[in-house]
Amino acid sequence: FVDTPFWRQLVEEFAADEREFVRRTAFAMLAWAAVHLKKESDATFLPYLPLIESYAGDERNFVRKAVNWALRQIGKRSMGLHAPALALARKLATSLDKTARWIGKDAAKELSDAKTLERLAARKV
Repeated sequence: FVDTPFWRQLVEEFAADEREFVRRTAFAMLAWAAVHLKKESDATFLPYLPLIESYAGDERNFVRKAVNWALRQIGKRSMGLHAPALALARKLATSLDKTARWIGKDAAKELSDAKTLERLAARKV
């Protein structure tokens, strides 16, 4: 889906869908796009952080893993996205919702890792 020119609209549409694998697809597309769409600007991904926050409480296994994956990949895309993604991860890590807390703690751990920070600093994107 990310190879289509309308993938951004699909993310919004699929995230709003209640079906587990449709919602998962929204966040899997975000994760994949953050890694593979090198020509996309950071501005493309920043507006998706509130979407990630909105669905961080979906406890279904495949959804929560995809939400987590999207947050981590956006945060590892560039230094410009790292700080807002890490801030969201830390916010989620303090959530009263156990699923959001799991997502936040896991993402914060990876985004705070020394190797992750070294890779981002080496890119200087």
